[in-house]
Amino acid sequence: ESRWAPSSVPCAVLSPQEMLLDSREVATLWYLLTGGELDPAGARELCEASDGWYRPLRLALDATGGVGLDQPTPEQLLEVSPVRYFLRHEVLHSFSTEERDLLLASSLENDERDDGEAAWHLLESRGLWIEGDQRDRLPRLLAAMLERERQRRGTPKAAPDSSRPTPREPPPRAEASRPVYRLGLLGSPVAQFRDAQGEHPLDWRLKRSFQILAFLGSSPELQATREDLIEAIWPTEGERTIERNFHPTLSHLRRALEGDRKGSGPAPLLFRNGIYRLNPEITWEIDVLDFGRHIETGKELAGRQDSQGAAESLRSAWKLYRGPFLQGHYEAWITARREEYQRQYLEMLRDLGKLYVGLGKIEEAMDAYRSVLLEDPLQEKIHLEVMLLYAGQGRRDLVRRQYDRLCMLLLEELGVEPMPETTREYHKLMG
Repeated sequence: ESRWAPSSVPCAVLSPQEMLLDSREVATLWYLLTGGELDPAGARELCEASDGWYRPLRLALDATGGVGLDQPTPEQLLEVSPVRYFLRHEVLHSFSTEERDLLLASSLENDERDDGEAAWHLLESRGLWIEGDQRDRLPRLLAAMLERERQRRGTPKAAPDSSRPTPREPPPRAEASRPVYRLGLLGSPVAQFRDAQGEHPLDWRLKRSFQILAFLGSSPELQATREDLIEAIWPTEGERTIERNFHPTLSHLRRALEGDRKGSGPAPLLFRNGIYRLNPEITWEIDVLDFGRHIETGKELAGRQDSQGAAESLRSAWKLYRGPFLQGHYEAWITARREEYQRQYLEMLRDLGKLYVGLGKIEEAMDAYRSVLLEDPLQEKIHLEVMLLYAGQGRRDLVRRQYDRLCMLLLEELGVEPMPETTREYHKLMG
C-alpha cells in the first residue's frame, strides 16, 4: 500500500518518495548489514550522499560491507557496480528510449525545473524526486547517474534559456528586495508583485493558470492536491486532455510568478508529496484571507464586549470587499466560493450594523444596512432595522416609505406580503 501510484517503475524499485531513511536509520542499517557501528557524522554524510534512498544504499552496503563508504559522495557510491546497475537498468531503463533521451537532454537540477517540465512530469509521476528547502529536486544519485550517462553517450545537457537572465547571487539586502505577491480576488481580479521598483502586474495570458493561483490562494493553508485542481479547473475534460494540459499550465503559472527573478529567491509554487502549495516563506497579500481574518477578529472582540474594536475590524473587512469573488468568471468552483464569500459579507454587514447601533453611530449603522439591501433587497429583517432607525430619528415619513418599498419588493418578486410581525411592528412605529 506504500507504492507510488500510478507508477510504471518495476516493483523491485522503491522510489525515493516511498522509502527515505534518516541518518539514525542509516546507522541502524549499517549495523544490520555490516555488524559495525557508524558514528553520527558518518551516518549523516552517507544519508546526504544517498538522500537516504533505501535500495541503492542497501546495495552499496551489501556489496562493500561499508568499506570505503566512511566519507561517501554520490559519485563514489556510483562506483559500486550494483548501485550503478540498479540505477541504469532498473530505474533508467524503465523509461522508454524517447523518455530516456528527454531526461538526458533536459536541465533538471535544483531551480532549473521549468526548463524541463515534461521531464519533471516523468519523474514526478514515478516518485523519483526529493523535497528541497526551496523546491523539489532530483535525488543526488540519479542526478549523478544522468550526468554519467550524458558523458558516456556524449549527449550535451540543455543550455539555460537565453531569453532569461543568468541567475545571480542575491544582493546583500535580498530580504528587503524580495517581492511581495498581492492577489485581489474580490471583485475584478488583480494579480501583482511588489518589489523595490514598485508594483508590477503578473502575466496571466493563460486563463487556467490564473484560476489555479486563485484556487490555491482561496484554499485552506494555500494548498490543494492534484485531484482538487483537476476537479476545479478541468471538471469535464477527459484524462488525455488533462494529462496534455496539466503540467504545461503549472509551468506557465511558475513562470508567471517568477518572471525574470527565477533563482533569486524562494520558489513561489511548491510541490510536496502530491500537494501544490503557495510557498509560506513568501509574503502573500490575498484579500480573501485578510477579509476572513478581519471577520474572525471582529467576532472575537465582540464576544469580549469590545464593541468599538469589533466594529473597526469588521469595517476593515468591509473595505476589502470590492465585489463578488472573481467577478467575470463563472466556473462551478468559483460560483460556490462566491456564494460563500457573499454570505460572509452580508452577515458581517448585519453584525456591523448592530454594533454601530449599540455605539450610537446611527448613520454608520444605516450605511451598513443599506449595503445589505443593495446585495439582497428581500431581507425583511433588515428593512425593519432601517425602519427602527428612522423612527428613532422621528422620521415617520421615511418609516412609511421603507415599509411601502418592502411591500412592493415582496409582491413583485415573491407574490407575498410582509410577515405579520413586521406589519405589527410597523404600525407600532407609526403610532
